[in-house]
Amino acid sequence: MSWFKSNFRSNDKISITVEEVNPQTENEFRFFNFVEREQVFFLEKWFEQSKRLGHQFKPQYSDAIVQKIRTGTFSNPHSFPEYFNSEFDFIAIDFETANNNRVSACALGLAFVKNDTFVHEEKHFILPPPGEKILSSHERLHGIQEEDLEFALDFKELWDLEFSKYFNNNLIVFHNSSMDLSVLKRLFSHYKIENYSIDYIDTMRLAEISGKPKKLTELANLFEVPIIKHHDPKEDAKACATIFTELKELVPNYRDLIQILNPNLIAEKQFSRAGRLKIQNDNLDIISEYSISKKELEDLQIEGSAFLFTGELTEDREDCKDFIMGYGGLIKSTITSKVDYVVVGAEYGWSKIQKIHLLNSERNLRIRLLSNADFLRLKERYEKLNF
Repeated sequence: MSWFKSNFRSNDKISITVEEVNPQTENEFRFFNFVEREQVFFLEKWFEQSKRLGHQFKPQYSDAIVQKIRTGTFSNPHSFPEYFNSEFDFIAIDFETANNNRVSACALGLAFVKNDTFVHEEKHFILPPPGEKILSSHERLHGIQEEDLEFALDFKELWDLEFSKYFNNNLIVFHNSSMDLSVLKRLFSHYKIENYSIDYIDTMRLAEISGKPKKLTELANLFEVPIIKHHDPKEDAKACATIFTELKELVPNYRDLIQILNPNLIAEKQFSRAGRLKIQNDNLDIISEYSISKKELEDLQIEGSAFLFTGELTEDREDCKDFIMGYGGLIKSTITSKVDYVVVGAEYGWSKIQKIHLLNSERNLRIRLLSNADFLRLKERYEKLNF
């Protein structure tokens, strides 16, 4: 994933912005954000250099740049996250706490990735619960002081305003979930928040599987990922996002390691053998209930439909995804209301099946399940049509 690292390989401001922004990109939010934030001097130099190099600009992009150069101001007409429908490839996050109590979260950094590109970063100060003061040892670590939190909202307020639409609709990436995940759980418990269902993965676990060092800073050095200020939550979230793009290339079945945090789901490891057998039987019942019918399979149109794969298939998963995308279908990495079909292979993720049941039953959705054999029949039908 060289895109991420290429942004940081030059100290020359103009070179960096030329690498970052494509004047023909379809992502208007990103381009207009670039124009809004860039200083006029650098923007004008970049614009002139790009034109000399023969780069073609979309008319609305040229107009935005000219307005900024002439007036000194430009406002992005698009809002975040509405421009992206709150849907991203994944969101990497990092918490910082005021003290050793996990409920004392005082800041959260988020790095949003869409189509393998950073599209947005945020840093939120969080007002900890009463009595949770910032220790001097923690202040020295992350630099957050009590005055930084003077006008901050507490986690419950931020969850209701923004965080819920981020966390519930996207894959969340942690580095060292034993820290950040436990912070999240403590906050949910403290504020009695129950409207969450979060798919998450831990880059530390991926590093362990791939034989790489587990510390964030060591991984950053390994993959040449700069961390301008370690323990700044936004910087650490961005580093985590970049490291994740590297590690998932080394662990092709990383999706099987995605877990779900949901108040209605209990971790499988908490069950006895009898309990696990019951879950397996329940999942078989769910698969039977939501399996695609022969008629539905015959009528299934790939174009515009969203697919997710779980478990081991008899064909290479990447080839299966390419087949779907080749006929206009979409590929999803997490179970959300945007998924239409789930292809279920051997050793499938049990929690994914339960989440499908929750979505279908609670939101009256019709997510349908295809077996490996169903998928092969679908593929055969399309290949015959185009023979």
